[in-house]
Amino acid sequence: MKEVDILAFVYVSYPIFAITVLFSQALLLLLIFKNQTKLLRTMRIYLLNICAAQIITIIAGFLTQCRMVPNNTTVAFICTGICTRLGRKTCFLIHLLRDASSMVALFAIVHVFYYRYKILSHQKLTSSQIVRNFIIVHLPAVFCAICQFVNPSHHGAIVLETRALHPSYIFESNSIFGFSALKSPYVKSSTIIFTIVLFLNPLAALIYRSKIWGLLNEYEEYNSPRIKHAKSMITGLTIQTLIPSVCFVPLVLQFFLTQYSGTGVLLLEYLNSFLVILPTLIDPILSIVFVIPFRRMFFKYLLAVRQCRFSISNISDDDINSKKGSGYSAVRAASRRTG
Repeated sequence: MKEVDILAFVYVSYPIFAITVLFSQALLLLLIFKNQTKLLRTMRIYLLNICAAQIITIIAGFLTQCRMVPNNTTVAFICTGICTRLGRKTCFLIHLLRDASSMVALFAIVHVFYYRYKILSHQKLTSSQIVRNFIIVHLPAVFCAICQFVNPSHHGAIVLETRALHPSYIFESNSIFGFSALKSPYVKSSTIIFTIVLFLNPLAALIYRSKIWGLLNEYEEYNSPRIKHAKSMITGLTIQTLIPSVCFVPLVLQFFLTQYSGTGVLLLEYLNSFLVILPTLIDPILSIVFVIPFRRMFFKYLLAVRQCRFSISNISDDDINSKKGSGYSAVRAASRRTG
């Protein structure tokens, strides 16, 4: 497939994807604020942290639409988003924001596991402990963003090597940035932290899941609906922690393939640009499906919308033109008849 054809698909699919993600995140936010279940009220700040990080990720991803192009001695990022109109430095800063927010979302999910374990084991967290934990969740992302920001980046060398190794690639000089010192301590530090987050994050979640499951089984004899709700939510969170690791497998494959073969796979590069932000769409769907109070409220809203549409469709011309009441009164009357 030619790059022109891929770009045509990207220009259409990226806005659709971004709008879908923002809609699903907005729906999840509505459910978070509307739900008054005691358990979810106490977890609201933790769930909002995940939503906020993922909303920032999708907005930054849409503005940049970056794909990674590993070269021999440099790593380039080629952007096709709106940020190219503001220059490569703007693209670089927004890209850092995307990476940082996606890492925060990964830690934030494990943070929910930690909080649930503390609550179930009757270990109440103080305000200072909650603030401390939130700072810890954000520190790795901030550190990696600083490392990437201060890492040497010789733009000319990156452009020359990218054009030499990939002469058929379509890009302008103001749409490309990257890193030219791959062996610097900044790159090594951020790579180590990224690896820890990507692979040890699911491991930490599985460990907390095992502990939480054991605690829930102790209360299972009461057959409480809250136990079933908690188990369903923990199952959803477990899937959420595993998805990013799966999505980043093609990215790691692409990097090593380019390093050892010296050739890039264009379609894989564009695919990875979607995969790294794919969790922003999957996570809210999983939250709605596995958090039972959210799921019930979602179907309740769907039923209400369906009944409203059905009621309006059953309004006759006589109801609308009636002198006894307004159109609004007719809608209400029809609603009562269908109810």
